[in-house]
Amino acid sequence: MSKDIVCVTGGAGYIGAVLVRKLLEQGEKVRVYDKLYFGDKALTDVLDRIELIPGDVRTFKADVLDGVKCVMHLGSLSNDPTAEFDPKANHEINFEGTMRVAEACKRQGVRKMTLASSCAVYGFHLDGVVDELCPTNPQSEYAKSKLDAEVGLQSLVDTNFCPVVLRQATVFGFSNRMRWDLVVNTMTMDAFDKDRIHVYCAGDNWRPLIDVNDIADGHIIAMKAAEDKVRAEVFNLVLKNFRILELGHWIRETIKPHRKVEVEVLFGSKESRSYQVSGEKAKKVLGFAPKVSVEVAVTKIWEILRSGRFTDFSNPIYYNIDWMRLLVEMEQKLKVIGKVF
Repeated sequence: MSKDIVCVTGGAGYIGAVLVRKLLEQGEKVRVYDKLYFGDKALTDVLDRIELIPGDVRTFKADVLDGVKCVMHLGSLSNDPTAEFDPKANHEINFEGTMRVAEACKRQGVRKMTLASSCAVYGFHLDGVVDELCPTNPQSEYAKSKLDAEVGLQSLVDTNFCPVVLRQATVFGFSNRMRWDLVVNTMTMDAFDKDRIHVYCAGDNWRPLIDVNDIADGHIIAMKAAEDKVRAEVFNLVLKNFRILELGHWIRETIKPHRKVEVEVLFGSKESRSYQVSGEKAKKVLGFAPKVSVEVAVTKIWEILRSGRFTDFSNPIYYNIDWMRLLVEMEQKLKVIGKVF
């Protein structure tokens, strides 16, 4: 059997929906494996061009990889609140699920696998910019599960299996599986909906950021890279480090031609993480150079909002933790009431 398919776990998610389209644009055959927590609406316009397999990485079967040449593993719980909501499920999905996929790759002879990890594994670094050689210090259940997945994946490395770890900065930008719970997207939404951008913790904290399109490109570049360059390697994917207050003002200036928006600085303790990350290794080894600026991404989101799309901001589907809570609530109700009709 020829191996010419790229399998994207979590391909119906925020990053996955962008990555799948990029792979199709490059002429790749794509198989999506996804739990479909958020449905398949984000892939509506490409469903006739992909193979979609609903499933859970915790019960991943090796035959899902029949004909597959590479796996891009995005399927996981994807932020701190959802991990804290159910730490057991977070560990099972983010670590054990990753190991099941990786072990299936080895059984099926799939040589290359990219892992969507997170810069959150570095924890707090108040001084200096961290790179891939710096010690990790995860501060949350989510970050710990991502680091566990990295270590587990690297333990399986051999001459026939080439995993690549991509530590992703905080993502922003438009996706057909839109999220309004990411800092740039949230600020843009609030500017549109409230004429005001909220900056928490006085805005002194630093955050590495990158557009969702660049993240997708990073996975594709890693997939195509020579194995001797990337086998068991870790790469940070980051555009730039922003101080949050600076970010709020950048977004205000981007929107200024369209609407006057105020930046409101709050001094609560809603979010206090602060760290800066270097992307030099990915640039030197992979030639990875992020292309999409915050200004370009915000302008695109603004245009989409002005068209009337994705403006039902109170819909929980745009906020990972709200949606998970709703699904669990409905699951419990259905156990009591049975079938709706």
